[in-house]
Amino acid sequence: MGEGAGPGSASLPTIGTMLGTPMIGAVDHYLTKYGRAAGHEVVARVSPKFKGLLLPHAPMLGLVGSRRYPYPFLGELVRTMATVVRVADEDAFIRELSIAGIDAAVNTAMRVLLRIAQSPESLAARGQEAWNLFHDSGRITILSVTEHEYMSQVDQWPNHDVTVCKVVMEVRRRLIQRTGKRHVEARREKCVAWGHDACTTRVRWE
Repeated sequence: MGEGAGPGSASLPTIGTMLGTPMIGAVDHYLTKYGRAAGHEVVARVSPKFKGLLLPHAPMLGLVGSRRYPYPFLGELVRTMATVVRVADEDAFIRELSIAGIDAAVNTAMRVLLRIAQSPESLAARGQEAWNLFHDSGRITILSVTEHEYMSQVDQWPNHDVTVCKVVMEVRRRLIQRTGKRHVEARREKCVAWGHDACTTRVRWE
């Protein structure tokens, strides 16, 4: 049983996982905004195969920053959180959680990311290193870095989950925003979920 597995979850993937650190900030934000009852309902609604990864009465629903979690679990967790509170715009909800998660991570356990992401150029130069802080797989290719654009591609990324892909896009947008760029927008140009061989994200700013 690998790091991504838990009680009752022996069949969960152990490659294609993400460190729990950013999820701690996201879940903390969710529980603060919507309350513990919403958290309990999330745990009640997740698939049986994921039940062993969550604890309804524990801090952060039992998530641990030092543990790796499989993408399918993380994707379902975020979608279930959105369903429980009946969000009108799931993409905006994902953006909100992603901002809370990455801000908490870089302000605490992942301070090294502050040095990596001092500018779009430095983030591009050390893109794989930044990725590897959180993910156990995936190859980053920087397609372009200009005065107003950062474009990157991820391939060799097993157990792809479209919600996690959206989270990754929003994390990139937030990291660029934290470099001081204004009016930062991001969109996925390609996605494995759409049948492409890799996921491509374009981030633009003024």
